This record gives sequence, structure tokens and C-alpha cells, in this order.
Amino acid sequence: MALYTPLSPEQLSQVAGRYGLSLDRSVPEPKGSINTNYHLWAGGERYFLRLNEGKTDAEVAFEASVLRYLEEARFPAVRLVRSTEGASHVEVAGRQAMLFAYAPGEELRREDVGEAECRRMGEQFGRLHELASGFEADRPNPYALARVAGWLAELGTDGDGDPEVAAALPMLRDELSRAAALPSAPRGLVHGDLFLDNVHWIGGRVSAVLDWEMSCVDAFAYDLGVAVNAWCYDARFRPELCRALLQGYRAKRPLDDATRDALYPFARYAALRYTASRIHAFHRAGLGADRLAWKDWRRYRDRLAALRDMGEAGFRDFAGL
Repeated sequence: MALYTPLSPEQLSQVAGRYGLSLDRSVPEPKGSINTNYHLWAGGERYFLRLNEGKTDAEVAFEASVLRYLEEARFPAVRLVRSTEGASHVEVAGRQAMLFAYAPGEELRREDVGEAECRRMGEQFGRLHELASGFEADRPNPYALARVAGWLAELGTDGDGDPEVAAALPMLRDELSRAAALPSAPRGLVHGDLFLDNVHWIGGRVSAVLDWEMSCVDAFAYDLGVAVNAWCYDARFRPELCRALLQGYRAKRPLDDATRDALYPFARYAALRYTASRIHAFHRAGLGADRLAWKDWRRYRDRLAALRDMGEAGFRDFAGL
């Protein structure tokens, strides 16, 4: 999330009107990197407005179909609000605007993530992947190898003039070549970006899973690889957190042999993907802190280096596989 396309109060009121709402107030949300977002209040209720930056109508329609399917399955995904005409989005400033009901609950702080929380998240992943068999729409992973390769190519040989980025390039490009041989594994609907800030909690319960714009059809091992990086690392990888995550997963869906065997290479790919995307989205963005909350790409570089140092046998021991 960021603020690439600022909207005037008049534009925001017009958007709210398309949903039958009379806008009371709005606050822009600069966190993240991809879209323009606002918090809206209308009629005593709170909403979240996202302007999709650079997306096709087909991509927006896919996300809407995911949220409709998950709502019917009673999975705790954020609820998409439809316009007065029944549309899943409306157009404003040349962008597709999607309105979401405000999801109650709070984000976890990194220091509050323990085994119980990882076990709960594993259950959510297991349930999502179990539900995937009934979902019929398709969308390739928008952050597959070709896109990551393009981001790295933009950096040239000198890391776009940054010595620290340049020093990381040999590792990143070696990892890119290795990712060309990612193993085949069972596929289906995945969230693709389930970080701490995309989950709301009430007590020890997951109250809402947010931000499905990166959802797609890909290997379940990719979703789990992202989760291992996002939930099982603070200053280092924590084996007890990874084992709790997979224990929760197994409580809702068997961890098949192919997904288990693919988890290590997909965890490495996820670390590469987020290192590259954060360099692209934050390091090179050129937006001020009032319009883009910066994230440090080096945190995922460090995850990637740690995974490479583990090796596959070390990772299996770490994850209890």
C-alpha cells in the first residue's frame, strides 16, 4: 500500500456515493508499496478503499471471485463491498477502486508471534489449500520468475549505483538461475502474500485475512515458503515456529510428499522474490515517507542467505520434516 494517486475530498465523496454511502471523513494509508489506499468512515461504519495501480480488469475480477468463493466457504477473508449497481469495483482517476468492509481485530507485533500464533496460521493455510479444490478460476502467479528476473535486470551490474545492492547481486542472480528449476508440486488457490500485517486477530483467534490481490493459482509450497519467511524469522529462523506452523497445517490438510519436498526450494524463491521486490518498490521508488512507508530489502536478503547456508538437509531438520 502507498499513495501514488492522491484523491481530492470531492473524488472520495463521489466514490462513496457509488456505494450508497455519505462520506464523513477519510485518511490516506501510506503503508506498503503497490496501491493507493484510504480509510473511509461513512454512516458510523469504517471501510477500506483501494485504488488498484497498474492492474487489468481481469486481475481485479479474479480477486473478487476469490473473495466471493471464500465468503461462501466461511473462510475469514475480508469482505468485499459491492457498489449500488452490484459491481465488484468502480472506476476513479482511471483506476479500479475496490471497497472493503473494515476487518475488526489487531495486527500482531513481531515480538508477539509465538508457537500458538504460528499454529493458528498453519491451520488457516491448511484450510485455504483444502478449499482450493473447489475453486475454478485461474490466474498465474504475477510474481513468477520472469518478473523477478526483470527487477534484477533493472539493477545492471552496479546495483543501480548502490554498493550494498551491488554486493548482493551475485547471490541474487545465482538464486535466480537455481529458481528456474523449481520442482513441480500440487497447485491450487494460494494467498501469495500472507505477512503479519495481512492478518487481524481477536485474542488468540484469526478474525480476518486481508489483502488478496496477489492471490493466484500456484504451488501450495510457494504459499508455505512465503509463510516460513514471514512468520518463522525474527533476527534468525526459529525452528519451533516453523514446526508449529506445519503442525497447524497438518491439522487441516495432509502435507503431501511433493509439497514437503518442494518447501525448501520455494522458501528460497520466496526470499529471493521479496528481496528483489523490495529493492524495486522501496529502494528505487523515489516517494517521500508521507506517501510510502519504506521497508528494508536487506531483511529478505538475510533470510535468503540463511536458507542457503542451511542447505536442504539443514532445512528439513529445522522444519521437522
